[in-house]
Amino acid sequence: MENTQTLDLITGGIAIAILIGGYLMMFTDIFTRKKK
Repeated sequence: MENTQTLDLITGGIAIAILIGGYLMMFTDIFTRKKK
């Protein structure tokens, strides 16, 4: 049971990291466009 929990935690963390990375890329793109 512990093994599946850790696996879920890792997959969840990766999914969140990808989500945050996408948002950061979007925000930086908007900021660079506004500065120019």
